[in-house]
Amino acid sequence: MVRTMTDTPKASTATTRISLVGGNEESPPGRLRRSRLCEFMAAEHARLDELLAHSTASSAAIDAGAYQDFRKGLLRHIGIEEKILFPAAQRHRGGEPLPLAEKLKSDHGALAALMMLPPSASTFRAVRAVLDAHNSLEEAPGGAYEQCESILDRQLDELLDRCAKAAEVAVSPWVNSPKVLAAVKRVLIRAGYDASLLD
Repeated sequence: MVRTMTDTPKASTATTRISLVGGNEESPPGRLRRSRLCEFMAAEHARLDELLAHSTASSAAIDAGAYQDFRKGLLRHIGIEEKILFPAAQRHRGGEPLPLAEKLKSDHGALAALMMLPPSASTFRAVRAVLDAHNSLEEAPGGAYEQCESILDRQLDELLDRCAKAAEVAVSPWVNSPKVLAAVKRVLIRAGYDASLLD
């Protein structure tokens, strides 16, 4: 059973607001500036985690409204990374992508494919498995976000502003089809995940 709950706390999918100027003057020089990108993107991860949790909070029914917000927010977040952050880092590396870029792109493909499936226990299980592996690669010390921070330090204000203003992404209705499910399983396998997550 799928239902839409009207009393679910809404987490904005349009932007994640952070301060783009100022900070703690007692921090070591440069420390606050280098940490802000990771803080911004980790806050996005936390917001998406909350929406996913709301989607499955009731054992009796799935909150379709929260799940739709999650789908929109996740695809917007992927767009921020694929269209803003990672290309900027690659340009500053003389055209060489980040060391993790191929794996992260593969994970993004798997997550986007999973968004085609209807909300179900197996869909949520697969999404959670990919996110748990993927987010740690980005947030961990020395991960993708810290790499971007160190490369793009002088552009950080501009990039954070572009990320905060990134538009929502239109999402198609999910599809309950064996053919689509089989295609999504193939994408999961290519990304290094077990297709049985969707069984």
